[in-house]
Amino acid sequence: MDKKPMYLLTYDHGGYILWGDRIEARLDLVMGWLEKYPKLKIGLDYEAFTFDEMARTAPRLFAKVKAMLARFPGRMALGSTTYGQPLSLFISEESNVRQLTYAVRTNLRRFGQTPPVYAISEFALHDQLPQLLRGCGYRNVLFRTHVMNYGYQKSFDAAYGFWQGKDGTAIPAIPTYKGAGEGYTNTTLDNWILTRWPDDSIYSPMDFEQRFGKYTPLLASRYDDISNGTEALVACVQDTDNYFFVLLEDLPAIYGEPTGTLETCDNDFHGRMPWGYCGSEIFNGVRKAETDAALAERLNAFSVLLGGASMQPTLESAWRNVLVAQHHDVTICGLLDEAHRFIGDSLASSEKAITQTLDTLAPQFARADAESLFVCNTNSFPVSAWVEAGGAPLEAAAPVDRIDGRTYVYVDMPALTAQSIPLAGTPVAGGKVSYDKTAGVLQTPYLRIALNGNGIRYIDLADGTRLADNGGGALLCGCIEDRDEVCTGTWNVQTGAHIVKAVYTGEIGGIPLRFSMQTDAFSARIDCSAAFDLRGEHVGRIGVTKGNYTAHVVNGSVHENKLRFVLNLCLDHDRRMVRDLPFAIADWDDILPEPEDFWYEGRTVLVDHVVPHDKCFASACYPQGVYWLALRDKKNGLAVLNRGCMGSAVEGNRLSIPLIFANDYMCGTKMLHGTFENAFALLPAAADMTDTDIHKAALAYNYPLLPRRVAKGCGTHTDFSVRCAPDGSDVILTALYPEDDGVFMRVCNFGDTPQTLENIDAAVETDLLGNPAAAIENGTLTLRPWEVKTIRLAFSSEFGIRNSESEFTARPIKS
Repeated sequence: MDKKPMYLLTYDHGGYILWGDRIEARLDLVMGWLEKYPKLKIGLDYEAFTFDEMARTAPRLFAKVKAMLARFPGRMALGSTTYGQPLSLFISEESNVRQLTYAVRTNLRRFGQTPPVYAISEFALHDQLPQLLRGCGYRNVLFRTHVMNYGYQKSFDAAYGFWQGKDGTAIPAIPTYKGAGEGYTNTTLDNWILTRWPDDSIYSPMDFEQRFGKYTPLLASRYDDISNGTEALVACVQDTDNYFFVLLEDLPAIYGEPTGTLETCDNDFHGRMPWGYCGSEIFNGVRKAETDAALAERLNAFSVLLGGASMQPTLESAWRNVLVAQHHDVTICGLLDEAHRFIGDSLASSEKAITQTLDTLAPQFARADAESLFVCNTNSFPVSAWVEAGGAPLEAAAPVDRIDGRTYVYVDMPALTAQSIPLAGTPVAGGKVSYDKTAGVLQTPYLRIALNGNGIRYIDLADGTRLADNGGGALLCGCIEDRDEVCTGTWNVQTGAHIVKAVYTGEIGGIPLRFSMQTDAFSARIDCSAAFDLRGEHVGRIGVTKGNYTAHVVNGSVHENKLRFVLNLCLDHDRRMVRDLPFAIADWDDILPEPEDFWYEGRTVLVDHVVPHDKCFASACYPQGVYWLALRDKKNGLAVLNRGCMGSAVEGNRLSIPLIFANDYMCGTKMLHGTFENAFALLPAAADMTDTDIHKAALAYNYPLLPRRVAKGCGTHTDFSVRCAPDGSDVILTALYPEDDGVFMRVCNFGDTPQTLENIDAAVETDLLGNPAAAIENGTLTLRPWEVKTIRLAFSSEFGIRNSESEFTARPIKS
């Protein structure tokens, strides 16, 4: 063999979601190829959930998969590295962890094996992934997005290297070669060839070998649909001496230890989503399901630490279902039947866990002298907020208010604390909230908001600084039935003792709407919700005009013409755009230039005609954050805290939040009928508010306090806390959960300087799978900037446990 080897890795991208009824026919085809072509090696890139579902509903097919893996060892293998094939830049930090750990555990439980190399078809990458992969035991990563319609990463002029992420963790990685493909609506050249040659590709394996032959070892990889892949290519490899099929398991030995470094930053990972698609129903549902699952397990961990029962099976059901709902095809193809099933089942499991835990936990905090309100703060920082205390009026030695027939109490909760608050005493006098109906001005100690029939005229801060100015008024706008429309309506404002709520009813382009804003005397946050009653209207424009030419662009990721909330901010030119990502906070520097002269109209563009990222005929930039994004100058700013629809369009100081899109769309047009609701909050960000402070505020919005009204009784506790990080620390808890015989706490340093946690004797640091990883010496745990660590709380010690009323009863844990 005179020529150096070229390795070819091919995995069938499929699974239960979207591909369930086609799996067996493909397996039969692959089996025939494996029998006919001795050099062939092929893998299964199914979401790991597929094997759970197969074992439950199609045991014969599941047995067939197991039999093929046993019959062709070293030639057929698993490629499942996530449980639900998510687009991982768009799911929460804890969802990112569970996607990995649930996949590893499912593979091991079902087959006794799991891939040693992380690899994906569609965009499941971000800058914090190296440390998460290390924490799950991965040895290498195939650092490539093979199908890049909804995201892609930086490419490198290198064959191999240590991929170094945000916190400094490095993992051996095989990157996408420079020039092999980088951009939306694109696939890498090798993926295209291995999927479509010779019938549908003018490029051949030999072309790839010639173009990228300088890289050693040279790897062409395919992670693409089970409907693609040709026998002619398999035959070509069989007959070419220097071509060799490989599996993920083969790569560590072939590549060895890297020498160079592949550095990335948060902005090297480019993602987009069709915000507003399906009325944002799926995006909002997934967000609620993932936060409810995390809330449920945090609450149950409190109960377990107090001697209660673990609800681990119910909590795992909540997580498994939401991880499947996060599947990229559920969200980007609008698979509503699957969304309703998995989101609904997840929410039901979380509700069961929360309800049953509160039923047993809250009475332990009953007071003998008065009815009380049990409240649990599952966040690792103090939270002050209104909590609902039922419909009946009450008195309490705290701020109390009634809005829409419901009673609310304002409570100040320390970090990770459960308390009982007596519902007796003289309520705090009313706060300074008012509404001048004649002038249309709503005022609180923090804000002055001017309203009219067009929406919001302006928002001023308490010192008179103008934060937003909509001129003659604006609130909602969009292209409806190919006409540019703005809303018209009227405001109805309710003022309570401390809370003020403004409700706008009207229409936009014939679509009835209801928009509400609520704020109060104790916070500058404005909680917003928007509801639209649709009857099949086309919302959003799909044709884009440049000069005298109009391109028919079926692209739900262009936001400017969707039905959206709009606000014109008053910020200086030195403003920053900043957002949160999984285990990260980052400035956004991905500002879009004007579209280039090249207009893409086909389905896939290869090496010589790659559309630069984000140049999808948009003049705005599209920042997105998992929980929030903000625009800030040196004096002020505004953060948008979201509960699902995470994208915005920014043109200058004009901020648009897309809420509804219903029009032609390449992944399946979904016209909307019925009521569709979205929720978000606006948070003024003063100069003394750090980015980490905004992140905490966004988490408090998404992970609210959990209340339960409790009758008089003889409870054993009035106060219980789990110690994590001191107030003001950049260390934030991301998970607290019972598992097997232990309770685990996961924390991340959301800052650029090292942070230290003290007085944590007798706890054990673990990896993400719960295996002991390191001893905690001298009761001190230090986290590098942006580092994630997991701790197993030791029941037999006093670590993290403070009970002001009675002695904590220790329970031993198993080693």
